[in-house]
Amino acid sequence: MEDEPKVAIVGVGPVGGIMGAYLAHSGHYVVMCDIQKNHLDAIQERGLTITGISEMSTKCKGLAYHISELSNFPEVDTIVISTKASVMPRIVPDLAKVVQPGTRFICNQNGLGNEEFLAETFGPDNILRIVPNYAGGIVGDGKIWMSFFNPPNYIGAMTPKGESAARQMADMMTAAGLETRFTTNIIRYEWEKVILNAALNPVCALTRKTMKDMMGFEITEFLVEELLQEGIEIAEATGVTFDEGFFEHGVQYLKKAGHHKPSMLQDIERGGSTEIDWINRKIVEHGRAHGLKTPYNSTIATLIKGLEMESGAPEEHS
Repeated sequence: MEDEPKVAIVGVGPVGGIMGAYLAHSGHYVVMCDIQKNHLDAIQERGLTITGISEMSTKCKGLAYHISELSNFPEVDTIVISTKASVMPRIVPDLAKVVQPGTRFICNQNGLGNEEFLAETFGPDNILRIVPNYAGGIVGDGKIWMSFFNPPNYIGAMTPKGESAARQMADMMTAAGLETRFTTNIIRYEWEKVILNAALNPVCALTRKTMKDMMGFEITEFLVEELLQEGIEIAEATGVTFDEGFFEHGVQYLKKAGHHKPSMLQDIERGGSTEIDWINRKIVEHGRAHGLKTPYNSTIATLIKGLEMESGAPEEHS
């Protein structure tokens, strides 16, 4: 049996923090890395506290206030990237300076094509991908509210050489309480998540309303459905196949989201950059590559980029 992975979580926001907390609470080796000093200071002092649908408080093996400080933890052999997809171009050069040969990377983020971006630097054999089906928000330093979990999460590898590690991580996360399933078709689940995010997240960000608000208003629900259908058509053009009734399932799934502020709305509210380049604009790019127009996704992405410009958010990778 392979040795148990020793994990560093880069980006201790809701997605990374929840994963790190579950693993650390179950006794696994976890280092948490983030540039939010007050957040990490609170974790150092009191532990990371999860509330909401799950409640726990746990400390981890160590903390790193910058990626360079991961060199203080040479035991780490698996790095989970849970930052915003939009900051990956800024952190990859720093990661390249500290990782050891054979280090595995796991993308646990929103977005499409994240693993391909990492593979350009670290090689596809070393890259895994998680599609998380949980979410939450930071509600204070060292405190994360877990708003929902619709199990399972999915994990896959870019090449067959990574499949054993992906299976092992699936087992580890499941045993820790975050049910995760290994799949050889992770791209399908990436597309499903991206399509759902692309349909509702930017609509909430533009209107400053919650998911429930937008799915309960006939006019905006129509827009969400058009974005959803357009995303499905582009995914199918790339060769992805979905279960019958995925559109109807997607609409019902989004209607159950409740009064949750998606991360894109949170980004706009704090004046930061969003992940629009990795979500709706990816759909546009794939549509263009297949000679298909994407009027809904093109328009919504342009409007979000306008909001980013208004807030002074930096231009990101596209």
